[in-house]
Amino acid sequence: MAVMPISALPPLPDDAAMLRTLSRPAVEAGRAYAARGAVRRLTASADGSVIEAAVKGTATRPYVLRITLRPRRDGGADFDGICSCPVGLDCKHVAAALFAARRERSDVPRPALPPAATLAEPVLPPEVADWLRQLGAIDEADPEAYPADIRQRVIYVVAPLARPVGHVSLNVAAFSVTLRKDGSYGTGKGVQAQAGTARYLRPSDRAILRRTDLLRYAPEGMLRDTDPPDLLRRIIATGRGRWAAADGVPLREGPARPGRLVWRLETDGCQRPVLEVDEGLLGLALPSPWYADPTSGELGVLNLGVSAHVAARLLLAPPIPPGVAPLVAAELGRRLAAPAMALPATLDPPETLSGPPVPRLLLTAGRLPAYAMRGYGQGLMRPEVDFPLARLGFRYGPLLVAHDMRTADAQARPGADVVARDGRLYQVRRDTAAERAVVARLLGIGFVATRMTPPFSASGGADAFLLDDETEDDPDWLFVLQEEVPALQADGWDVEVAADFPIRLVEADSPLEARLEGSGIDWLDLHLGVTIAGQRVDLVPVLLDLIATGVAPEEFAEGPVLLPLPDGRLLTLSREQILPILHSLIELVEGGGLDPGAGRIGFTRMDAAELAGIEAGSGLAWQGGEALRVLGAQLRAAEGAIPPAELPADFMGTLRPYQAQGVAWLQFLRGAGLGGVLADDMGLGKTVQTLAHLAIEQAAGRLDRPALIVCPTSLVPNWLREAARFAPRLRVLPLHGPARKTRFGEIAAHDLVLTTYPLLTRDQAALTAQDWHVVVLDEAQIIKNPNAETSRQALQLRARQRLCLSGTPLQNHLGELWSLFDFLAPGFLGNARSFRSRYRTPIEKHGDVERQAALHRRVRPFLLRRTKEEVATELPPKTEITEPVEMAATQRAVYEAIRLSMHARVKQAVAEKGLARSGIIILDALLKLRQACCDPRLLALKSAQKAGSAKLERLLDLLGILLDEGRRVLIFSQFTSMLALIEAALRKLGIPYVLLTGDTKDRAAPVRRFQAGEVSVFLISLKAGGVGLNLTAADTVVHYDPWWNPAVEDQATDRAHRIGQDKQVFVHRLITLGTIEEKMEVLKERKRTLVASVLEAEHGGALRLTESDVEELFAAA
Repeated sequence: MAVMPISALPPLPDDAAMLRTLSRPAVEAGRAYAARGAVRRLTASADGSVIEAAVKGTATRPYVLRITLRPRRDGGADFDGICSCPVGLDCKHVAAALFAARRERSDVPRPALPPAATLAEPVLPPEVADWLRQLGAIDEADPEAYPADIRQRVIYVVAPLARPVGHVSLNVAAFSVTLRKDGSYGTGKGVQAQAGTARYLRPSDRAILRRTDLLRYAPEGMLRDTDPPDLLRRIIATGRGRWAAADGVPLREGPARPGRLVWRLETDGCQRPVLEVDEGLLGLALPSPWYADPTSGELGVLNLGVSAHVAARLLLAPPIPPGVAPLVAAELGRRLAAPAMALPATLDPPETLSGPPVPRLLLTAGRLPAYAMRGYGQGLMRPEVDFPLARLGFRYGPLLVAHDMRTADAQARPGADVVARDGRLYQVRRDTAAERAVVARLLGIGFVATRMTPPFSASGGADAFLLDDETEDDPDWLFVLQEEVPALQADGWDVEVAADFPIRLVEADSPLEARLEGSGIDWLDLHLGVTIAGQRVDLVPVLLDLIATGVAPEEFAEGPVLLPLPDGRLLTLSREQILPILHSLIELVEGGGLDPGAGRIGFTRMDAAELAGIEAGSGLAWQGGEALRVLGAQLRAAEGAIPPAELPADFMGTLRPYQAQGVAWLQFLRGAGLGGVLADDMGLGKTVQTLAHLAIEQAAGRLDRPALIVCPTSLVPNWLREAARFAPRLRVLPLHGPARKTRFGEIAAHDLVLTTYPLLTRDQAALTAQDWHVVVLDEAQIIKNPNAETSRQALQLRARQRLCLSGTPLQNHLGELWSLFDFLAPGFLGNARSFRSRYRTPIEKHGDVERQAALHRRVRPFLLRRTKEEVATELPPKTEITEPVEMAATQRAVYEAIRLSMHARVKQAVAEKGLARSGIIILDALLKLRQACCDPRLLALKSAQKAGSAKLERLLDLLGILLDEGRRVLIFSQFTSMLALIEAALRKLGIPYVLLTGDTKDRAAPVRRFQAGEVSVFLISLKAGGVGLNLTAADTVVHYDPWWNPAVEDQATDRAHRIGQDKQVFVHRLITLGTIEEKMEVLKERKRTLVASVLEAEHGGALRLTESDVEELFAAA
């Protein structure tokens, strides 16, 4: 590594700079080290900013150190030093290295004097130059100031520390905290040794931390400094000193105050010198005694009438036994010429007390200090905490003697103690055997001595006990107060409960009552009240705090329930009163319907069913919120209990009973201002139920804004056709195709607007600018990914009611269900993260049936699902469904090109040969058009290979839904080449299947696999499998391409719908709109002989078509 010679270094820190960073003893010791050659190695970095050295100290091996130089604008330098010695920072070894570097740099020959001509110019004396340099530094940045980018600060918490001899010293703790924008400090952590070079440390911090050894050992320590007043003044000068806690009162130096040295008579009869100060102050037994004012934060000198040196020596006096007190008084009177303190008192001989002791148990409060250690080197800031404590004593006659574990456990010690009370001495002959028996009984109850239980050991004393919550029996104070204390008193114990005891049991004067307060049903607050001592107390905040701790109702398996009230009292309630409501509220929290940190319990319309469940199971008297409670009762009831909805006379359809119930359910939700998911199986008429709902809204005059249907592109024609069929009065506007933007201005003039999911983003401005009466998402599982742009845009739509239609609201995971409800009622199931922790992980990973049941209860009022099996008695034996398919532009272009070409060819053939002799040409033309409808790749045209197939896409979408519903599907096609394309798509999706065509050698194998349930999809060539197969395992039939003869198509369908079939069979026909397929379906109704004619022509029979039929088939749609 490149280095710079020491002689070439820029100016080094002078003595003044060294004293700004190092203590004077460190500087002088470093000077001596350098003078005797203790600096063994000295190098500098290439840029001269760092000096490294090795210095021989008291250890066997030299200490290694690193000095970082910081040039000043006045030409001088400041520095920071790190050393491997125990001090670690800015030590005497750093000073030694600096002195050695300065000497080596000064030994370099300097340039010769300037020529004589310049000697006449004045030269500043060195001391004047140094003085001017220091003046130049006035404009420098204050080294104690913090740069704007540093938000960390060190605060010093100075707290009283009780010493074993009864004196009070100080504890100093250093914390690294964040400065908030409002000037307050955030939470902090102890400053660790590795923080010694942290940027947020100022020079004053390093000096303080070095003197208190805080960096060397731990972030706290008893004040052990040779000059505590100076150190305290340094801490005060930072402006970051605090009394007792991180958020305590700021420290400041106060004026000197008078104090006294007095002798205190201890309970053991000994006398000790202590500091006596004015009321409200603390006397601090430092090497130079000071006082502290905890209220104002003032620290200052105590004037005791003797020198600080004498006062410190006097405070170190050992306990003076009664027998030698006169001798000590005489000696002190002789040694102190002008005594500034009282002398030890001479007491009368002790009175002897004996007899069996009466145990006395005082239940009181202990207090953890504001700062406590948590492991070596780890600081924990926290406020003072009160905890329940029991203090044990024994009455011998009129005297109460505190329990001392050392006395009670020491069998070899004579049973006589001297005790002082009220200035008198007593000699107590203690019955140690009886006392040990008393202690054993306490330990048997579950108490443990505080001196054995950190961090309480510093807050108790030899007579203090607390309950041990880590034993197998796990005792609690409620049990002790209700069971053990009466038993102790019955056995002669004196048990007293002090006023500060944190646990005070109270009972309610009245039963628990529930009351809802608010207006309407949009938001009502729940209050759970009892009367205690004539005052009504709301238990809702208490229960929420309890729930926030993660409490489970099972924890109250026995006895009454103890509820902590805000004023510290404990309310006892019977389990029968409180557990049902507590259990319900916990479920509400875990279900995401309640935030325990909110401090209140509010119910909205969406929570009405939960409220009804709470009310039903609580056993309490309820008041208020009648409208919301009635709504909740209705939501909890079965959908059949909802009153029927009356269809308008102009609705052109007859609903099946279950469909009428669905419409009534939609109407009920609308009346309550709620949305929902209509999740009926495919084919049960979700579309017609929705149209009936809208027709009722229109007839009632409520459809004063348009309704919006968002659906897949392929379903737009179906909605148009169904609306025209069932609700012709609805003015329908399809926003579809390139010309749709020209019709945005017509939205408000229509009753029903149709758009597609891809257009939600493209037409976002127009759709979100409109206020809708109802927004309906058809095939709503499309928004299952909440992060998709389509899902986000759907959330922006404004409507009085939101509805989702989906036969498969849940396909892969519960997050998809959450996404639907996030659209219906954001926040109803919590956010995605809380939903995952509350439901998805417990249910999907752990099979938690309770969480599953809770989720079901939560969503059931807003999700209506009927399967085909449930409504089988209301359906015909075979349900046929037409699935309209809309071709994309590329496929449509291919189809139109084929149609124009074939139309011209057919017209020419008919003109030349006549209709009867043109059958082959007509059939070939029809075949090519049908292939273009199925998949353009079936055509022998290179330009058609990438046109795409809307029908194949629709089949795959439909198949995904059917398989999610657990359906077993037969797929028929006349074209084996089309089956090959479907095969390729299924393989790509990983969907298992079997295939049967004319090339299948073993026909029984695929049938056997399908019937056995090994696969759920069976691809069948219409010609090869249309007859002779028994496939009763299937419940769904899909005709990919329509067959012209209904009888042949029905034969294929009957492979599933036949004797032995115990399930309803649903038949889906895929029909491409605006094509030959749709025209043939229309002609079927008008001319039933058409299909037979085509079939007979294919088999060599006569084609019975008119020229007008042919013209209609090939004409533009």
